[in-house]
Amino acid sequence: MIVRVRSILVVVLLATIPVRASAHFEGALLSSRTASLGGAFVALADDPSATVDNPAGLSGLLQPALLATYQRPYGVDGLDESFAAVSIPAKWVTVGAAWFHRGLDGALSEDRVTVALARDLKRTSEDASLSIGVNVDIAMASASDPIDSDDATTAFGAGVLLRPFSFIGMGYSIRNVNEPSLDLVEGGATTPLPRTQTVGLSYYWQDRLTVTAELFEDARSAWHSRGGVELRLGNYVMLRGGLESANASAGVGLAWRSVVFDAAYLSHEALGQSYVVTLRYMRRAPARPYGS
Repeated sequence: MIVRVRSILVVVLLATIPVRASAHFEGALLSSRTASLGGAFVALADDPSATVDNPAGLSGLLQPALLATYQRPYGVDGLDESFAAVSIPAKWVTVGAAWFHRGLDGALSEDRVTVALARDLKRTSEDASLSIGVNVDIAMASASDPIDSDDATTAFGAGVLLRPFSFIGMGYSIRNVNEPSLDLVEGGATTPLPRTQTVGLSYYWQDRLTVTAELFEDARSAWHSRGGVELRLGNYVMLRGGLESANASAGVGLAWRSVVFDAAYLSHEALGQSYVVTLRYMRRAPARPYGS
């Protein structure tokens, strides 16, 4: 009983944190690498989770790639998150598909299915490029406590990724362009999915160091900053650290050929600690000098 009450309190608190959107999945961290970099990814966008965070980045993935993530938020029993994404390059575009789930046993379930398309507008032999992408979300939520109810809606987004030089990345994404909402209780208050934007900058140094930072808009149209650093040790180990507001994160990546295992630790001043694990399969590095 104590565990269940704590679980419900955590979900309620998640919904009241100012920098998060009203629907919990809107603020989800989709991979351990992104989590350990403070959540900053829009200017990197170099793995299949770009399907959601910045679809333009998919165009740099020249071979099929897979990603799967699991998280037990804040160590609460019965509250879990999972995410899976795949990207497949075609002749003119790259296609991405993803599924995110967050659930609290016996009380709440949220799902989001995303499909994305991306293509290069320009790519040079010096690894400079300009890419664009669009995505469509089908968001679903259901509640079983205290009443059984469910609803679904569709949202649209887009992204741009510019690499003017091989060592610089500039990204932009916009989510929920049509500003839909979920209505779990007929005649009651709706759950909005507000339009949000993110703009970021990344820097790569000699295939060893990555620095990324971004500004992101929350559900209340306020802007916040976050960022992180990734250090590559040889060909197999990556160390990461990040910061979003007063919340710190750290992580490690272990690579073996086409497989990468990532783990991240997150601290939250109000909710406590979380651990995130991700498995990535990428047959070759993204189309730029630095890959992970």
